[in-house]
Amino acid sequence: MLKTTLRRSFGVLIVLLLMMCPLLASATEDGEVKTNAKSSLLMDAASGEVLFEENALARLPIASVTKVMTLNLIFDAVESGQISLEEKITVSPHAQSMGGSQVFLDAGYEYEAQELIKAIIMASANDAAVAMAEQVAGSEEAFAAQMNKKAQKLGMTETHFANATGLPAQEHYSCARDVALMSRELLGHEDYFRWSTLWTDEIRHEKDGRVTGLVNTNRLIRTLAGCDGIKTGSTNEAGFCIAATAQRDGRRYIAVILGDATGKERFADAGKLLGYAFASFESKVMCAGGEVVETLPLTGGREKNVTVTARETLRVSTRRDGSETLETSLDLPETLQAPLQAGEVVGTLTVLKNGTPVAQTALVAQNDCPRAGFWDRLKDIFSFGK
Repeated sequence: MLKTTLRRSFGVLIVLLLMMCPLLASATEDGEVKTNAKSSLLMDAASGEVLFEENALARLPIASVTKVMTLNLIFDAVESGQISLEEKITVSPHAQSMGGSQVFLDAGYEYEAQELIKAIIMASANDAAVAMAEQVAGSEEAFAAQMNKKAQKLGMTETHFANATGLPAQEHYSCARDVALMSRELLGHEDYFRWSTLWTDEIRHEKDGRVTGLVNTNRLIRTLAGCDGIKTGSTNEAGFCIAATAQRDGRRYIAVILGDATGKERFADAGKLLGYAFASFESKVMCAGGEVVETLPLTGGREKNVTVTARETLRVSTRRDGSETLETSLDLPETLQAPLQAGEVVGTLTVLKNGTPVAQTALVAQNDCPRAGFWDRLKDIFSFGK
């Protein structure tokens, strides 16, 4: 009896390991990865550097991955004070009418904004997405216009949004590169992570007290170490898509998969790209925010010199096998002219990998440098030669 139990336990362990294999596999025999998707991309979230891509600029439908941009605009509105998380949102008949994934909102009834946001992140709820879009912009059409404006700001050149949900529509498309860009933007909104790692929850309806259960559509948050987002999507037109992210030991990567044939394949491909990133790359800090980079002569000021610092920390990925070279390049004038304000940009620091720029930060004056006055000049005259 004991042997049978052990054999069964061992068999279950083998099955679990086989199920995880697609997520653990990181590379092919030649050291590179390959996905089954129509389009895919792997990005270093810190620097924005692309570490792997396949057909990454192809314009494709992206289904509910669209809601990455929807959430960006919602959190922009929250952080600007335009709306609050506790604000009551009245659901319109248009929002209630949304098909596809939904949480069955009741038209004419109120829901807290944070409940609708939770439904969008966890359950990809189309009705909640449109309700929030209407609250932010007045109508879904106006919200879509804001989405396109934000896309332009982020440098998303192969994207056009027609709605807030990702439901099939003419002139609604994006590409893996652009999805990664808007995903990276979303990761800068801390409130997003309040709900992105929840596996189950619920939303209560004021009309009759019924409860709709929520289950996170991103199963990678349970099967892949460090995964804490971002968004799944699927339609007949788009196939199975995902933007996924994971963080381990201070390193974060973003994987985008568009147009896989099955949901299982989508998760396996995203897990493969993220596994490849953690196995094949390491992160190096090339400069820290506030780090002194140079001291330059200052003309026309009370002081003779100005200290120049890096505005941001630059962290880049490099292959563990040492096959890549990293160096920094400074773009600074030989002297600076007063007056200068603390934080004023005076140059740039660029990180080059194998001679190609991969990351950049501004160089700024560390302190205020006022222009020299009459008494400062007089003092200089009398101190000359001392």
